[in-house]
Amino acid sequence: MSREKYLLRDLKSNTELLLLSEFMRNPSVKRKDVAQRLGITEQAISQYISGLESRGLIKETNGLPRPTRKGVQLLQERLTELNEEIRDILRQIRVIDSCVALAGARIKANQKVGLVMRNGRLIALPSVRAASTGTAMADANKDEEVLVGSLQGVVEMNLGELLILQAPSASSGGSRKIDRRVVGGMIGEFKCDQVVAGDITGEVVSRKVGITPTIIHAPVQSALSALSKGLNVLFIGTRESVDDMLESVEELKKRTGYSIKFRIVDIRKAD
Repeated sequence: MSREKYLLRDLKSNTELLLLSEFMRNPSVKRKDVAQRLGITEQAISQYISGLESRGLIKETNGLPRPTRKGVQLLQERLTELNEEIRDILRQIRVIDSCVALAGARIKANQKVGLVMRNGRLIALPSVRAASTGTAMADANKDEEVLVGSLQGVVEMNLGELLILQAPSASSGGSRKIDRRVVGGMIGEFKCDQVVAGDITGEVVSRKVGITPTIIHAPVQSALSALSKGLNVLFIGTRESVDDMLESVEELKKRTGYSIKFRIVDIRKAD
């Protein structure tokens, strides 16, 4: 979610929405009844109404507060935003009661298994203690897929690390202007599981230094997927694709709290 502030945390604004809703659905409702329903004092209700009136969202008619057209429009807009925020949260916390894993050994149906992450793959191991467990729903030989149900716990895994090699743009010389010594040194120091070419220049740079990209399509999404499974990723590209990668890393942190360790190295050859 890209909002800097969660709408659900805005108590004052949400109370105003509740008041607008109450007055719209029940025009004859008394203030004391609204106060009891919302769990606040009549004095607080009066203060909220004064604030809404000053903004043109409520108008007194025959001594009763009525939402104006502007107030109704605000109510609709904010409820729509709140609905989107809630749906986004629900998508992120949806309950998963079954999954497919790779059998790490021979598994029998109804056998309890432990679920662990190894080399970016979810592995089911029979009779193994793990933070996440489940029950095999069918027989499976080693290295076959197995459906696991009755899931409990959360799979333990560490995030991978990200090394970004930023190449010059094509207009600045692209792959012809890289410092191969720097690239070679970085590749030698960094233990990577996946090589991601962020763009065409990144793909060409990879080939020129003797490595083959494992990912060239949907590079940012693929890199994030690998990193979330504990794989180290070498990302090679120009400024534009690097910015996209960094933006996604920051968005992941905001959305989930997961912080990916990364380093950026400019591989442009010094003039």
